[in-house]
Amino acid sequence: MLDSSPGQRREARLLLVTIGVSVGMLLLLARFRFPEEATRRSVEPAAAPLERLAARATFDELASSMADLERRLASRVDVLRIEPERTPGGFVPAPRLTPDRVVVLLRAGEQVVAGTSAETPLVIGRDAVRELAVVAAPARPDDVVTLRPGQLRPGPRYVAVVEATGQGPAVRPVYVGRTDLIQDPRLNTPLLSVVALQQTVPRGAAIFALDGRFIGLASDSGGGVTIVPSEALRTLAEQAQTAPGRPADIGVQVQPLSAALARASGADRGVMVSHVQARGPAAADLLSGDVIREIDGTGVTTVAGFQQLMATRQPGQAVALDVVRQGKPLQVSVRTVEAAALETALAADTDPGLLLRMIDGAGIEVVALEPRMPGARAELQRGDLIVAIDGRAAVATDALFRAYRERPRGGAVLLTIRRGTQHRVVALEKP
Repeated sequence: MLDSSPGQRREARLLLVTIGVSVGMLLLLARFRFPEEATRRSVEPAAAPLERLAARATFDELASSMADLERRLASRVDVLRIEPERTPGGFVPAPRLTPDRVVVLLRAGEQVVAGTSAETPLVIGRDAVRELAVVAAPARPDDVVTLRPGQLRPGPRYVAVVEATGQGPAVRPVYVGRTDLIQDPRLNTPLLSVVALQQTVPRGAAIFALDGRFIGLASDSGGGVTIVPSEALRTLAEQAQTAPGRPADIGVQVQPLSAALARASGADRGVMVSHVQARGPAAADLLSGDVIREIDGTGVTTVAGFQQLMATRQPGQAVALDVVRQGKPLQVSVRTVEAAALETALAADTDPGLLLRMIDGAGIEVVALEPRMPGARAELQRGDLIVAIDGRAAVATDALFRAYRERPRGGAVLLTIRRGTQHRVVALEKP
């Protein structure tokens, strides 16, 4: 190989110097432009953007699930309007438990005034203990909700809360931290207790799993949220009577068990017997002051609950009562009779069901009335002043009772009463 000339060697050296200077300038510029990256010993992934993308993907997925669930439940959850309004607009969700029946939470004094059809909804059954009502709905066999049987698994999860609006049911996700089974002395069915809620759940809301299966209806429980399970709701819907049957009765009146009455009677819960009809089925077994704690094994804590349980019994059925009498437990069995027959039997007696007192120079004051007795059916009211009996001045309470006893079946005593400043005549009929 031939040796290069001195000019060529000089050019090569200049080229190498130029390349070295260029590389040095590039390194210097890189250090000023990316100081942190230049000093790092290892390369770390940019986690924050990935995490944000993952969170956004999870939120979008949940929102999509809620939108899909709302479409699926639109025909399976009716919207009813009740009065008096408990929420803005007074709308409540009513899941369809059978093809032609929906169930809604309905307190005493509330009534359903409108639904999805033009006609006023018909309440065909009520459960006063759990404050539930079964309402007739247009038949749609394909729109019955699918039940989620059993207890929710413990641990955090999302559930779908369905509320009612004027435009239809609205669905939103709610985070649940824990669920437990609780026993309520009023019920045979355990309730679900929900705690650690991310958001509030209104009373009466329908609770669904994210897969669309119905869990139950939200209720109040000491400031928390309990859920009446879907199985109990379906049973109630299926057993509701489309036509009223013959109501049963045992011939007693009850009142709430106050703290003072509980201490005096030695009972921790129940309702107190305030009156036992002398010719009623329970006359030989119950006393005024007894506390009824259970009927056929179902706990009783309210007057409405007692009445509701009795309304579900049939005439002639023996009911087992768990009673506390002066601090001692007592088991009593009473056979019910038809309420109408009991009413007729009582009315046939010589007592019109009135407690009266004489006010000299004024007349006879009505102090109290026995329910379903002739005095109550005559539309007499407490405080009425009876001024005349069959047109003659009322001078003694005995005169009224004597006139009633002397009347034949189907007869009536005409009573002139003063109510406030008005006078009117009522017929005290003897069946």
